[in-house]
Amino acid sequence: MRTGLAALLFLAFGLVQPAGAAGKDTLDAGYTIAFWTIAFGHTDYHGTFRDGGYSAASHFETTGIISAFWKSIIDATVSGRFESHGVKPLVYDSYNRRSSKKVQQVKVSFTSPVPETYANPPYNTTKYPVSDQLKKEAVDPMSAITMILAGLRASDSNPCGSGVQVFDGRRRYDVTFTYLRDEPAKLDNGMFSGVAHLCQIHYRQIAGYKQKILKEGEALPPMFAWCADVPSASAPNGHLVVPLKLWSTLTWGTVSATLDSLKVDGSAPDFSARAAH
Repeated sequence: MRTGLAALLFLAFGLVQPAGAAGKDTLDAGYTIAFWTIAFGHTDYHGTFRDGGYSAASHFETTGIISAFWKSIIDATVSGRFESHGVKPLVYDSYNRRSSKKVQQVKVSFTSPVPETYANPPYNTTKYPVSDQLKKEAVDPMSAITMILAGLRASDSNPCGSGVQVFDGRRRYDVTFTYLRDEPAKLDNGMFSGVAHLCQIHYRQIAGYKQKILKEGEALPPMFAWCADVPSASAPNGHLVVPLKLWSTLTWGTVSATLDSLKVDGSAPDFSARAAH
């Protein structure tokens, strides 16, 4: 089974962790990715929010029996600054390792008026072009994840957030969220039990390379997430929006990503502190 849908879930909400000790002004989150109840991957996020700026890094790796025939390791980093209801990234850098001999680097620099892409090995950027205007309207995947986690687009009427516009060096796409309701949520691993926001995730391809999850023209299956507000003095709005679980049901089963570790400013958070929000 190809795990493109799992990757899409993390384009929508992300979630990842590199080396570096958790401390003040930091967010560290880890997620187990599974098909039904069988884990096949893990992803981590480490972010630092300080002095109006941010830096973030992520790590994804296949695990278990699936890694015997499909090995994938993806590392990405970004730095930038917070702006009103958004971010201004500087440089996004990612490495995708499918084997010791298959490594793809993609770097996107946002320091010029139009974002510039560097790829090693290079790939054809004219076959599926992305216009300069579309590039300028977007941020990189890691900055998009940071915007979502920092709650920059969240409001009382839509605690899930309104969404993000993304350019990853290959394609331009939108990820938006619809707030459905608050409902009881419980994770089997004991990480959370309480009331969460139920959000529906929508992916819209705009330009560039096509997604390879489904055949051309087929609609993506519905994707959902439980999210919880977590207090954080370092977050621009005073709280984070943390996905607890993301899932999508396909004809052959359910792919999910479940929170398995979380530290805010170096400590385990108190989810109940914003229960009445």
